[in-house]
Amino acid sequence: MSQDPIKIIEDSAFFDGGWYRRTYPDVTLYDRSAAHHYAVYGAQIGRDPGPDFSTAAYLARNPEVAEVGHNPLWHYELYGRHEGRETSPSLLFDSAQPDPVMQSLIDRSAAEPLPAAAQETLQKTFAARLDQRPHRLMTEFDHVAARRFVNALSAQHDAELVARNTTVSVIMATYNRGATLTRAVRSVLGQSHHNLELIVVDDGSTDFTADVLRGLSADSRLICCHTEHAGVSAARNAGLGQASGEVIFYLDSDNLWTADFLRLMLAALVTSGARCGYAASLLLNREGAVAGYRGEPFDWAHCIDGNYVDLNVFCHRADMMREFGTFDGQLRRMVDWDLILRYTSGNQPVYCPFIGCLYSDDAQDKTRISTSKPYIFERVVSYKNARGYATIADTLADLRFSIAIKQSGTPAGDTTKALVAELEKRGHRLQVDGPDTWGARHPHQNEVVLILPDASDYVPHPEQFNLALGVVADDRDDVQCAVDALDRDAAEVADDIEARVSAYLEFRRPA
Repeated sequence: MSQDPIKIIEDSAFFDGGWYRRTYPDVTLYDRSAAHHYAVYGAQIGRDPGPDFSTAAYLARNPEVAEVGHNPLWHYELYGRHEGRETSPSLLFDSAQPDPVMQSLIDRSAAEPLPAAAQETLQKTFAARLDQRPHRLMTEFDHVAARRFVNALSAQHDAELVARNTTVSVIMATYNRGATLTRAVRSVLGQSHHNLELIVVDDGSTDFTADVLRGLSADSRLICCHTEHAGVSAARNAGLGQASGEVIFYLDSDNLWTADFLRLMLAALVTSGARCGYAASLLLNREGAVAGYRGEPFDWAHCIDGNYVDLNVFCHRADMMREFGTFDGQLRRMVDWDLILRYTSGNQPVYCPFIGCLYSDDAQDKTRISTSKPYIFERVVSYKNARGYATIADTLADLRFSIAIKQSGTPAGDTTKALVAELEKRGHRLQVDGPDTWGARHPHQNEVVLILPDASDYVPHPEQFNLALGVVADDRDDVQCAVDALDRDAAEVADDIEARVSAYLEFRRPA
């Protein structure tokens, strides 16, 4: 068999050049073959070579192929077929349904809308406001409106000229993401806006991340720095310290941008006059299937109740860092939301309703912050920004929590009753659960869980702050800490509990 990847793809029964061009109309403007486009560009942004082969599904099943940046169809024909590896049909198997992401790309073959019509579209879009609570996660997205918006925005030639001369800094923090890093980096360096620097901060990775970055170093726009592992906030702040661009963007190392994302967002900032803005995201599950969409007009009062703006499609003028600071290094979770709330408190962001990011929504990935840190940080971030506190310490001095006590029997004993009374006197909300109600409530309804010694069968939830009252086995990693409650009065135990919670949230140990 030929080793030429273009020839291998072209000869594959899974490659259908006609289907590829119909499904992705921009390929008709490409000056090489459809197979060449898929080989060097299409697969990198998740496109399928034909109706019977899913690029995303093959890479999801074979992460080592993604790790080294191989084209999935080339790999399958050269190795996977003989090894019996599975394939899946494209989610776009019905060629009458074009790739939805295509509606969020600039159609260079389409006639421009009339100036008055384009201005009207943009004015209505930029003025849009929520008339209800945000959905936060949607099952459908208005791709027709996205096409109309993109056409109108790309027709703003004066704004495009200003945008073209704008230098962008993209901050990408990564930790042990060697398997997905190549595609993320290439989605940045392959943007239609070329005037950029991509600052990748390796936050002390122990996998092959350094090797991946060396393999991508031929592009002078890629700036790599390596730090000791200190968390995503410290890594991003290290990147921001090196940024020289006029506008700042962020991308996680397991996500991808659509090809015109930067170009469109810069034009939107110029046209609207906004200092910050964001687009929509398409969420993909582990198998590459659409899991939903995020993207709605902005309302700060709703955002303080729960974030619905994805940092991967958020951007801001660089001078905002001097006014509002960078990422809060005291927070272990929801640092994106905290920064967005600070930046948008007095600056209405422009919402651009097109797909800017293909977001990896892998619920099974336990290394993701969203599935590995207690939800107590939502209360902290919301309270901090609603009250205008500058630090976590100021916030915690005024914040009270919803606490659940897990015990093996009912009713509560005298010691438990005394502790409940003491914590309620301090303003906390308490609930006592026996085995029948251990799992009766959603875990986010109680930020803190106190586990009594007799509740040894209770299984802590990873999105709650779990504190054991008593001795904890050294090998138990589902409990954040323990408090000795033996022969101590309720006030002392309550003091200790509050100190442990504060210490965890502030990255310090209690005295």
